[in-house]
Amino acid sequence: MVIRQAYAPQTIRIQAARVLDEILLIVPRSLANAGNLQAEVQRRVFEVLSQQVILDSLPAPHPQTSTSVELRRMGLETLHQILQAVGHTIVVGWEIIFRMLESVCRPLDTDDGTRTIQPSRSESMDSVTSSPVLGMKPRPAPLQLGFGHPTEKCYSTLVKIAFQSLTLVCDSVSSLSAEHLRLCIGTLGQFGRQTDTNIALTAAASLLWSVSDVIQSKRQNVDKEPQYSGLWMLLLLEVLGLCTDPRAEVRDGAIQTLFRTMQLYGATLSSETWDQCIWKITFPLLVSLTSEIRKVENSDVSQNDQVIKQAWDESKILALTSLGSIFSDFLVSKIMLLDSYTKAWDVFVGHIVEAVRCDDRVVSPHAFRCLEKGINTSNNAEGVLKMRVMESLERAWEAIDLLGNIATEHISREDAENSSQHQPLTQEALVAYVDVIQSIRNTGRGIDGKEWSYPRLSRLMAILKGNDP
Repeated sequence: MVIRQAYAPQTIRIQAARVLDEILLIVPRSLANAGNLQAEVQRRVFEVLSQQVILDSLPAPHPQTSTSVELRRMGLETLHQILQAVGHTIVVGWEIIFRMLESVCRPLDTDDGTRTIQPSRSESMDSVTSSPVLGMKPRPAPLQLGFGHPTEKCYSTLVKIAFQSLTLVCDSVSSLSAEHLRLCIGTLGQFGRQTDTNIALTAAASLLWSVSDVIQSKRQNVDKEPQYSGLWMLLLLEVLGLCTDPRAEVRDGAIQTLFRTMQLYGATLSSETWDQCIWKITFPLLVSLTSEIRKVENSDVSQNDQVIKQAWDESKILALTSLGSIFSDFLVSKIMLLDSYTKAWDVFVGHIVEAVRCDDRVVSPHAFRCLEKGINTSNNAEGVLKMRVMESLERAWEAIDLLGNIATEHISREDAENSSQHQPLTQEALVAYVDVIQSIRNTGRGIDGKEWSYPRLSRLMAILKGNDP
């Protein structure tokens, strides 16, 4: 009651917090022989501690002050010490723990200048139970010390302390239930969006990866496979949300985690899960990256904008290269077996065409190489899949034919300088382009044993010569 009384003297509130925290540290260590009381007492400990940590639930017009931040810091340090000492014995209260950790995550800046919390993929949690004393009317004006506005450094301290606790939780994440793993994923996603780049990168590229590993190990249980497959998709969606982070380090780390997870466990995934990976993860990632690149292109051109755009181009290159590796490993064994494969290949080729036509020329060779990997891998198809391969090759040739206009059309220097759509392909891109043509022709001849028709060979010669027929 004293801690949560916003207009009590700051020294009294801090003294009350110190006494409470000392008690809460002692109690969990004394529960070794508590028997049936252990779960009940653990829940009480975390519920009480959460009322110190989550002071944001104080009713208006109570402001966030430097004193309240200090109280929260003390509570988070207490939580960290409890997890260090007896974290392995916790049987209840995980949902409260994750609620406390997530409560320190700061609002994110939006395009209109306001600040808002970006929700995680996990379901919203219940609010913390408030003390009856909170219904008291506040005094008209604060007369005591400690009502200064907290600095950004204060909030950063809270995030760092909370993240230390979250790291401890992830070290023993294998003991969490499916529901608690869901909460853990959502909390990690929130920390991946914080301003501290080191924390965000660790959450996106390291801790979410370790959680993915645990989920996959639990998914091997046949009875729990659907439950944990759904949980794994939730994790991928959380990582996907970090793949368009404004910071290049964070988004590149998230992209690597996303594809590394798919590549490592792809052989064990069901057709349904693969279908979701294609339509809910892979294609939305390319769309999001392309959208961000277009935003930068449409902004006022400056030296800083060029640096930012170059970083976004590098992120898309990373995504295309990683997607090519996924196709190399799973196109024939998994993806080509999907009912939606024909549509998926069409959408994929469409992304390649857009990358070559609209993105910076530095992206073009990587887009061609991604397509080439898919075509080369399809050469391993057998039986009824050969018909699908031939359909895929026809779609790929349509793209090559369309993109041939970029290599053959005669353009003015002014147009080339003003639009990437009119810039000629680089030497590296031209080599990759010709390699794709070779892959299409060789794969087709390997499957049906037939040479291309005369009109198609004529078009090929026109493209290679660099003049329209």
